[in-house]
Amino acid sequence: MTDPQSDPQPEPQSERDAAADQPEELDFDIDFDGIVQTRDATHRTLCFRRHFDVPVASVWPYLVRPELLAGWLAAAVPLEPAEGGAVTLRWLNTDDQGRSTVATGTVTAFDPPTLVEYDTDVHGRIHLELQDEGGGSALALEVTLPAPVEGLATRLAGWHLHLDYLADALDGEPVDWSDWDRHRVERWQPLYEWYAARYDG
Repeated sequence: MTDPQSDPQPEPQSERDAAADQPEELDFDIDFDGIVQTRDATHRTLCFRRHFDVPVASVWPYLVRPELLAGWLAAAVPLEPAEGGAVTLRWLNTDDQGRSTVATGTVTAFDPPTLVEYDTDVHGRIHLELQDEGGGSALALEVTLPAPVEGLATRLAGWHLHLDYLADALDGEPVDWSDWDRHRVERWQPLYEWYAARYDG
């Protein structure tokens, strides 16, 4: 897990709100996890960047093939792999009542093997973009949602953990969703506390 002392601190809420009408370009020149940027006056973008020691061509199938998406993100049925195609993502981790999140929407960008975007009703616009980096690949994840973002720390911790799961899946160890109760305590909860201290405190 990233050392919180070495990470850039988020702007105070008042400063973030004051900058809401100033669109920012997303900058992935540095290696960071889970920051929030202003997309425009009414949207915020949760931004993550990960490096993987495998080529783009090896990561790409995990972003668009249902059987591989299920190993780190969600069940994807249907998933029509083309711009304008339908997509439904059913999260396989459940809440305290045993309910899972279902997000439906459209594939709004599809450019193999580097770019796919899912625009969904529950999780906003999920933008995944790959590029070659140092003999491996870099994945930029941007999740754009209406502002203010409800449950910000929960969402940040969730996406952070899903990207950890992606790294595991690329190493041949897709997540065992039946073990989610343990993962919630051992892996998700520390992440949630980390983000809550920075964005909800």
